[in-house]
Amino acid sequence: MSEEKDAKQDTPPPPPGGKSSKLLPIFVGLNSLLLVGVMAVLVMQMRKQAHPPEHADEAAAEKHEEGAAEGEHDAPAPEKKEEKKPEKKEEKAEKKDEKKDGAGGKPATGGLGPLVKISDFVIHLRNPEIDRYARMSFDVEVFADSDKDSLTAHMPRVRDAFISYLSDRTLEELQGAEGLGRTKDALQMKLRDLVPEARVRSLYISDFVVQ
Repeated sequence: MSEEKDAKQDTPPPPPGGKSSKLLPIFVGLNSLLLVGVMAVLVMQMRKQAHPPEHADEAAAEKHEEGAAEGEHDAPAPEKKEEKKPEKKEEKAEKKDEKKDGAGGKPATGGLGPLVKISDFVIHLRNPEIDRYARMSFDVEVFADSDKDSLTAHMPRVRDAFISYLSDRTLEELQGAEGLGRTKDALQMKLRDLVPEARVRSLYISDFVVQ
């Protein structure tokens, strides 16, 4: 018995705090893991805020499109405005002529327009049997004073064309209403060809004498 007591007395007592010394490294490791986890979570959140995921953008775009579609259904359809058809050139020209007529001397409601006198034509007619002469005068009616000025400026060419045409006519071609009508129509066409800017309304024979 004494030997057992001596053996117990010889064994050294366990060092104080043995368990706590083993747990300390474990706690330190756990704390480190927790710190690393917290930092990882913070980093992930910062990255998400800086670069939002694509599916979030797509979802936002889909919501925007749905809202726009609902707005289109709810909003009343805009009224269609009647499209103004472009006026034809002829209509514009007619309106322009009407304006010019009202300001150029010819009443807009009708009546006689400005007149240009073309007188004192003595023409040797083309009659082989006997010499015959015709004295003729004309009045040309135009639409406005501007047309009168244009026709007056070209009067030498007009007189030359009239003399050339009339001197090639015979007395029989100038006699009667039918002959004079054809002559007036032909001379009116010559006027329009010679002076296209002068709008000729009509041509009248004011004097016609055959000698």
